[in-house]
Amino acid sequence: MPSENQAVWALNRLSIFGSAQGGAYREHYSEIAAILGSDVATKLVTRTTDWCRTGESGIRILTGNAGTGKTAAAEAFCRAAGTTLPRGDSLEEVATGKWLIKDLSGLPNVQSRVDALGAAINLSANAQALVCANEGVLRDALTGLHQESALLADLVDRALRQGAARSGNSLVINVNRQRPTGPDVWDEIVLYLAREELWAPCDGCPVDSTGCPHQANAAALRNPDVRQGLRTLVRLACGEAVPTVREVLAILSWSITGAMSCEDVKSAERDSGAAAFTSKHSYFARVLGHGLNLETIERSPLLVGMRSAGLGDMADIEVDEWLRDSSIAPETVATLAGQPAVQNSEAGPRADLVGTASPLDRIKTKVGTMTFHRLGEIIATSEDVSKVEAGLDALTDREEPALQLWRRRVFFEAPASLGGERLAVKRLCAFRFLGDLIELAEKVAAGVDTILELTEIVTGLNFLVTGFSSANEGLVVPDPSCLFARNPGSFRPARPSLVHSQVDVDRLSLRVPDVGLVVEELDVDRVELQLAVDNRSEVTLKIGPRMHEAIREAALFQGPVGHGIAEMTDLRSFYGRLVAEGEGVSRLRVADPIAEPPALISITLPRFSNA
Repeated sequence: MPSENQAVWALNRLSIFGSAQGGAYREHYSEIAAILGSDVATKLVTRTTDWCRTGESGIRILTGNAGTGKTAAAEAFCRAAGTTLPRGDSLEEVATGKWLIKDLSGLPNVQSRVDALGAAINLSANAQALVCANEGVLRDALTGLHQESALLADLVDRALRQGAARSGNSLVINVNRQRPTGPDVWDEIVLYLAREELWAPCDGCPVDSTGCPHQANAAALRNPDVRQGLRTLVRLACGEAVPTVREVLAILSWSITGAMSCEDVKSAERDSGAAAFTSKHSYFARVLGHGLNLETIERSPLLVGMRSAGLGDMADIEVDEWLRDSSIAPETVATLAGQPAVQNSEAGPRADLVGTASPLDRIKTKVGTMTFHRLGEIIATSEDVSKVEAGLDALTDREEPALQLWRRRVFFEAPASLGGERLAVKRLCAFRFLGDLIELAEKVAAGVDTILELTEIVTGLNFLVTGFSSANEGLVVPDPSCLFARNPGSFRPARPSLVHSQVDVDRLSLRVPDVGLVVEELDVDRVELQLAVDNRSEVTLKIGPRMHEAIREAALFQGPVGHGIAEMTDLRSFYGRLVAEGEGVSRLRVADPIAEPPALISITLPRFSNA
């Protein structure tokens, strides 16, 4: 057996949370790839490879944030051409008739970028040219071009709005629209790090004695339920940030190893035995940032978005009761708690870990490390006041809150006991309607009738901006001076507001942003919607997870709702465009939420005649 599992070494260098960032840059990835294997075959990589092999002349420009996979696509282009990725960033002929700019921003100045891009465009008439560039650098270079700039600038603008745009033999792809949670790629990404053949125990591994946290975490990620739960969290974060492949791999790597080497694990196990590792070292703690300081977490937009789910912060009577008494829990849940198959009457410290299967079912308390089952048993039945107090303290411990960790494990590993994934989200996450949004987006993409859901969205929007909770009058557009008759997060009643115009429901439609060419070129996932007026792209409201949550809360509860600055800004912009482009009502109307029932009231102004 090797002294250290090489997968652990590779994953610790995939992390972007410390100084070892070999996985953050394609140029330093070869040692990691030698262990983990070839890249996951994303649609971007596959399509780039296919294009290279066809030999069709043209230019492909990949633009997007760092870490989205542009260089991985460039490497695939080179591999298909029978060569390797060049070290330099300038325009190079990697094979006969195949040209590559690996990173336009790597060129020293604007003029050199203009020259390289112009040369690539000229060569694309009779050869293949692949250009990788961040948006800002690309726009600067286009500004310096002349005849070609207008066409490409238009393509870039269209690609940034739609995800991809083509004209003739020119194709621009906005790689920021790629979603690692796509149905054809997500499992491959997770299993790329956790597949069983990578995780043979090393020499001295405690996997068969007290349990190895690396092995336990990797095994858990091979569970389809766990992978789906992680996908839900990343989907939610897609509404908050661009989910780069680099960042996803870093978070998954951290969730498995927490930057601990095999020697670290073996040393701690020799010193402390089974108490060395607990659920603090579990994937369901680390995947949301446990072990990272706040400053580091804030540098990861994806991690911040995942944490906004509030997973485990929401109380659930049944789930919490299962912790207090695992004997009443379903068998699957009781196993997660570490409930012994046969109750052991032995007293003393050893009884605390009877039934443990891995570090994932252990909790550290002031009176020793014990299983979730034992913790609940002590709190519920012990006559030792000090033990009961220690157990209660462990439930809400600042570093290792047992109650929160217990809810997270049930969410990931026993969703069927909660009624399925969708109900699990409603019960244990702050975003109750995320599953509804994903289901609605899939229906819209499939062309299924969604008039009932559209009506509910209109109801929620009307309540948010006017306090008038009905869709019978269509979408009520208030006068700009009365927009948000009350603060959506306030308990104060809404004030009457002047109505500028009304948009009939039959003029509104729901659609998904990723259609056509972008679906052909990128892995996409349905995690957001657009509310369009008269099917016009310039008058749309983006409905992501947070916006959808506010709208649905308003429609269902008709009270104060959680809201974010970005979402309220989007609403102001949307209603501002409706006012600017729509015609006002022919009569003076007021949305009066104070009336019984709330109503749109027409006001007849007095008429005066000359006496």
